[in-house]
Amino acid sequence: MLIWLASACATNAHAASPGSGNPLATSTARASPLVTRARHDLRRLTTRLHDPVLRRATVDAIENPATCIRHRAHLDAVAAGAIVDQLVAARLLGQPDGKPDTATRAGLIDAVFPPVRDQGSACPHLPQPFYAAPGSDNAGHHRWPGGLAVHTLFNAQVTLALARADDDQTRLQVDRDALIAATLWHDWAKTLVFQWQADGREFEEVQLGGQGTADDNGKPGDSRTGAHHILSLAEAMARGVAPSQVLIQACAHAAPTAGRTYKLVNWLHAAALIARIDPVARGYLTTDAHGRLTLGPWGAECLIHFESDQNWVMEESTADIADHVLALLAGRFGYDPADGARYRNAYRNVVLSQLGADHIQLRNQHGGLDAVAADLRTLQRKHLI
Repeated sequence: MLIWLASACATNAHAASPGSGNPLATSTARASPLVTRARHDLRRLTTRLHDPVLRRATVDAIENPATCIRHRAHLDAVAAGAIVDQLVAARLLGQPDGKPDTATRAGLIDAVFPPVRDQGSACPHLPQPFYAAPGSDNAGHHRWPGGLAVHTLFNAQVTLALARADDDQTRLQVDRDALIAATLWHDWAKTLVFQWQADGREFEEVQLGGQGTADDNGKPGDSRTGAHHILSLAEAMARGVAPSQVLIQACAHAAPTAGRTYKLVNWLHAAALIARIDPVARGYLTTDAHGRLTLGPWGAECLIHFESDQNWVMEESTADIADHVLALLAGRFGYDPADGARYRNAYRNVVLSQLGADHIQLRNQHGGLDAVAADLRTLQRKHLI
């Protein structure tokens, strides 16, 4: 689920520093066997990349908590404001009239450039490690500390399974390096947009890449998408990841077929503005006979990456069920959903990080609330809740 611009700006406009709940979420994720396994398996996938340049960039982005955020280097408030103005002028941000919604311009800047550590320096740092971030927003999939790592691993496994199936059918071979790297890179910026507040909730996310009505070169179309998608593309561009690779990464949210090419063009254009590069000169976009931005060649890897990113469809419902089950059981363990911060930080976020929503949903499906309660008692005996 994507959050409207007004909501994101209203929620995050005050966030001049990284989320105050990030350290607790990091500790929660670090203590989770589920997240630890996901981190280990993701590490194995990164080491399988054959291209040394792509491998170094990917390992650094995913595994190094002290990595430099390249698209934020030397970015001060003036430069950030100028980029937001460019996005609005290009109809890649904001409402159809080109004006900020109810939020201030400062709110838009905060939404496009969430707070990070060492802002404005040559090496700004992540506000939280990759493994601590959730997989989506407060109403989305994998919405707990460590959910991003679990979600990314699942998508990578699906990517490889689809690649094998495609190879079996075509008797040819798709590019495994490109597919694995695209899957690992696609949600990287959720470390920025989904930071943790003190009460255990997340920051909300702005939509980028369009204004929602006439995004197809002035014709009806809606290319808005979650900021994480475009910020991840901007970071890959800023690190010099090859244009063909970045295009595959961009395909996560739409395949360039059936009249959807304009969406990818707008996303890559927005990412280039944020990365402060010329997308045509650097090869990320080209121009058509009318001088309009368009895509370069693309292949089967784009289609496979799009299909592999559909895990959220199932997992949003699973997360809803798991949250409902945990709320029903909370009283047995001394927690009250109405006590928001304590409920989320000491119980709900911990349980989901330890077990995952899929486990809770299946345990409830097969054994009911008592079966889930048995798992929670195990966590209680370990003094985790």
